[in-house]
Amino acid sequence: MRSLLSLCIVSAASVPCLSWAGEVDSYCALVSAQGQVQSAQLTAPEAFASVGDPASDKRSMVLGLRKSLSKARQGRLATELADAQCSAYRSQQRLGLRLASVETVAEQRGLADLMTPLKGALAAAESQLRQERQLLARQQATLQDVQNAFDARDRLQERLARAEQRQSYLSAHSPVEEAPLLPDAERAIADQARVTELSALLQADGGWDVSVAVGMRQGLSSGGQSAFASVALSRSFGEGASRAAAQQTGPLAARWLSEQQEGPLQKLQRTRDAVAGAFAAGQNLHQGLQQRRAALRETLHTVEGSETGMAARLARGLRVEILSLDAQLAESSAKQAYLSGWLAQNGGRP
Repeated sequence: MRSLLSLCIVSAASVPCLSWAGEVDSYCALVSAQGQVQSAQLTAPEAFASVGDPASDKRSMVLGLRKSLSKARQGRLATELADAQCSAYRSQQRLGLRLASVETVAEQRGLADLMTPLKGALAAAESQLRQERQLLARQQATLQDVQNAFDARDRLQERLARAEQRQSYLSAHSPVEEAPLLPDAERAIADQARVTELSALLQADGGWDVSVAVGMRQGLSSGGQSAFASVALSRSFGEGASRAAAQQTGPLAARWLSEQQEGPLQKLQRTRDAVAGAFAAGQNLHQGLQQRRAALRETLHTVEGSETGMAARLARGLRVEILSLDAQLAESSAKQAYLSGWLAQNGGRP
């Protein structure tokens, strides 16, 4: 069974990929062992021995080996079923992980673009604080002016600390592949349908048997020995109908899973709707930030024409606030770009 580490490539997920891979590998080991319980006995030949001959009064001992072709096929199907169960679990977990990762990836993209402008805004706030303290020393500023500068610096410092903490947390979660999700949803359906079909075929294969036996017969009275070989055939009258019904279970299971409310396709559609809603809300937020920035820029342009100390102080505060808004806009733009790309890739509409 292929390692899941090959699936962990550039992006981000809300669940550690190594933990997910370990969980799937453990499940695959479990179902493989369960399949081996059946296949080991079904595929191996049987030894048999008997004393006496119920068909006659002759006393004899018979030793031999018997091989059932039907059981051998059932053993191979048991192994194939275990592999199919592993594949189905892997595809379901992979799909679930990727569906759950959309919000986290958007957040991580936003944080990545937030950091640099936010640090720039913090540097400007610290510069403003130093200037206010110098003005206070020259009695050209009040304690309230200094306190306001401290508050502005502290708010940005706190926000940067929270962003760095969140980014560190998200970076501990290993990435998953970025690709259209519809093939994953279809694969999850096909894999589960294959499990259903193989389970039915395993039962249907009990309707026929061809067994070959070889051995030695020794008379207990006469001491004579003879070798023998035999072929036994059996077939249930319902074997054909049973096999035909078993072959229908795969397509029927696929159709049911496609229509199931908690099935892969419906989960994908609900995720599309949720991402479209998040994108629409993000657009409104982004427009609000742009409007606020435009208003601040207009106010700054007005006060920059004044040479009073109060106007200069207001201008410094406005510049810090504009830089803070620039950081928020960078974060918002990165999130919106990711969500828009995700919707385009997965058949959704912004």
